Amino acid sequence: MTKQASSRPIVWAIAASDSGGCAGIQADLRTLNDLGTHGCSVITALTAQNTQGIQHIQPTSADNLSAQLKALSADLPPKAIKLSVIPNTEALSIIKDQLAWQNSFCVYDPVISSTSGNALVNAEVIDQLPQLYPYIDLLTPNLDEASRLSGVNIKHADDVKHAAEKLLAQGVKAVLIKGGHSDDEICQDFFSYSSSGTDGQHSFWLTNHKQANPNSRATGCTLSSAIAAFIAQGKPLQDALVLANAYVQQGLRLALSLGDDNKVGTLANAGTPETFADFPQISDTAEAVNLPAFPRCDSLNLGLYPVVDSIEWLEKLLPLGVKTIQLRVKNKTDAELDELVKRASELGHQHNARMFINDHWQLAIKHKAYGVHLGQEDLDSADLAAIREAGVHLGLSTHSEYEWARAATFKPSYLAIGAIFPTDTKEVIIVGTENLHQWVKVLSKGFPLTAIGGIKSHNLDQILSSGVGSVAVVTAITAAEDYVKATEELMARIEG
Repeated sequence: MTKQASSRPIVWAIAASDSGGCAGIQADLRTLNDLGTHGCSVITALTAQNTQGIQHIQPTSADNLSAQLKALSADLPPKAIKLSVIPNTEALSIIKDQLAWQNSFCVYDPVISSTSGNALVNAEVIDQLPQLYPYIDLLTPNLDEASRLSGVNIKHADDVKHAAEKLLAQGVKAVLIKGGHSDDEICQDFFSYSSSGTDGQHSFWLTNHKQANPNSRATGCTLSSAIAAFIAQGKPLQDALVLANAYVQQGLRLALSLGDDNKVGTLANAGTPETFADFPQISDTAEAVNLPAFPRCDSLNLGLYPVVDSIEWLEKLLPLGVKTIQLRVKNKTDAELDELVKRASELGHQHNARMFINDHWQLAIKHKAYGVHLGQEDLDSADLAAIREAGVHLGLSTHSEYEWARAATFKPSYLAIGAIFPTDTKEVIIVGTENLHQWVKVLSKGFPLTAIGGIKSHNLDQILSSGVGSVAVVTAITAAEDYVKATEELMARIEG
């Protein structure tokens, strides 16, 4: 085994085998391998099936199921587990006992019947599933499964939320209810988790436009396996959900049939998604999607982007030809802030520069500043509609896939990615250059992108090699011995 292969995180897929090779354990292993993990299989049942349906199903014996789990536990401990078909109560008991002592994230896709309608588990198993829930980190039912497991008749968005609440109350830590089986033109998944002991329950919607490609076998298997793979790679759950959603959308977009029109094909496995259109819109409510865009900047390349804390620095830098700049001031009285933002806006217009005001969106509107920059925490409190209607440009900070997908849903004027490196200006989340390079591939055609955080002359080339069109700096200019020389050199390197 090569060093690269041996370093792959291990993921278990506990599922039924599909002799047709489209869904089940076969789809799981394709996905896990495609996303850079080593997939191990625990087969709960053997099915005889093809593209037309299941002809026979044979549950794995209790002895064999136990032996598979014992063998893997002794030699191949998992970073994450994907669980699906549990054909009988014996299998449920064996798997529950295994999960009880495993310290691994477990995604459970509660497959009750196949796409063609064949029952894969019996009613007794469904009744006993709640005893498994305390060991499940994420439950991923479709609408029919969520309705059956929660007892909620799901017809509307509020019913989906109610079903999620009922499932969380039964003991699962988080639930993702998949909306692909609805009759709507869009597909909306609903995620919710209970953070007991901190700040309560959290939720959001993931929305995609439905694709016409009929070759959609294994969407559920692929989604849950992709979530497990991204978790095993170290991604937080919210980011894993966004990436897995995009992975499925990419697979649908690229899916091919297996032959004639009667043979429904399966998803393509095409690696980590890099096309922005495959990613979901992220919103707090089901209705807050397909929003109008904020004013567009005049270029995708905003160049050098100094972030300064005084009018004096604006007056020093704007005459040097800086065309994108931000005033970030703290701990001022209301009167002082009003005067600072007024003067900054005037300077921006005077020098034909993109003058962004950090945080103080009301004053940016009042004094007709070019733009305002907000953090993720401001999205819940700022009046974004008022900012948009005033014609003020909007920049948003992002630190993860979930955050930039959420920010992109608002169609801002630009996105900031960071912090790339540690910085002494404030406490930050470090995203690193690897993420910067990956995210630029996804986002650069749709938004101006700004890299920020700890960027200096000595590490600038690592940033520019990503293809990002703007670099925000603070102390690289304000702490330089010769700020004029530092500014001119940075502008030449970034804009050249």
